[in-house]
Amino acid sequence: MEKFINKEILGTAKYILTKFVEILSKYYFVFIGLFFLHKALHLISYPSISLTSKIYVCMFVLICFTAYKDIRQDIKLIPFLISCFIFFMFVFFINKHGYQFWGKMLRWQMRKSIIVNLNPIFRSIPFNDGSFTRIYKSETLTWFFRMVYNNGFVLPVMLAIYRSALIKDFGKMIRYALSAHILQVFLITPFYLVFHLQEVWYVLGQPDGLNRHLTPHAAAGITLNCFPSMHTSICFAMFLLVLKENSRIFKVVYGFFCLSVIYSTLYLEIHWVLDIIGGMVLAYVTVKLSGFILDKLKMLLEKPLNIFYYKNVKTIYVNNYYLYTMKN
Repeated sequence: MEKFINKEILGTAKYILTKFVEILSKYYFVFIGLFFLHKALHLISYPSISLTSKIYVCMFVLICFTAYKDIRQDIKLIPFLISCFIFFMFVFFINKHGYQFWGKMLRWQMRKSIIVNLNPIFRSIPFNDGSFTRIYKSETLTWFFRMVYNNGFVLPVMLAIYRSALIKDFGKMIRYALSAHILQVFLITPFYLVFHLQEVWYVLGQPDGLNRHLTPHAAAGITLNCFPSMHTSICFAMFLLVLKENSRIFKVVYGFFCLSVIYSTLYLEIHWVLDIIGGMVLAYVTVKLSGFILDKLKMLLEKPLNIFYYKNVKTIYVNNYYLYTMKN
């Protein structure tokens, strides 16, 4: 009798554990979202914590609660987690050493002779300074645009990558990363090495829109590399990709953030209008190029992916041709 009771208890415990794992695997994004929501509500009660930090946490809440429609159900969890670990190690390595590379390039640019000076050309073009974006200015708008600009170079990409990881879509993680800094640095560097163009406020002799309190020597270097605008190319590439997401709420909020970053570059007198146009063209080219690369890789890796990465794939061989069907 005692043995039977123990068996019943073990069976019940196993059933409860199985159900718990099943619920957790199905609604994990809700639990993560509730955690960030709790953090957001907790931070509100602390005036000493910056509003920017509070907005960050709220963005993570948005990411979690808009993930449901995009979650992949056709991938194996362990291979996905291994791929994510390797990917994030690569991203963190770039984040740690990327700015050192950028600083070395700036110092090298300042030492070399100017090849093509665009400052007088861009200054002479009517409305190229984006003055129409500053017809109405206020302290609130200036604070908002400073915040989005200062966080508009890395955060848009990382938010998209984190959400792609949450919905278990490694392909989207790669697409967002490729369309951003990984490909754009190589495509944009030749422009920066050939064209000498500085920020609008510096060329026109206006106060710095970001209020960075730069020395004349520091300003001469910090204000370089304007054409094309990489803030624009990064954010517009993310905007083009987010239009393919299923969640309308996420598309609207995230898209507004990306477009606000682009607008802020004009409002704060950082970039010229032609910088923005050039950045948007670069973004479109990069998105298309990343799509082309991923499509080619998918064709090359299709067979091993179907075996090790995707689940419920039935493989068929017909006269040496490899076919497969998905069972969702």
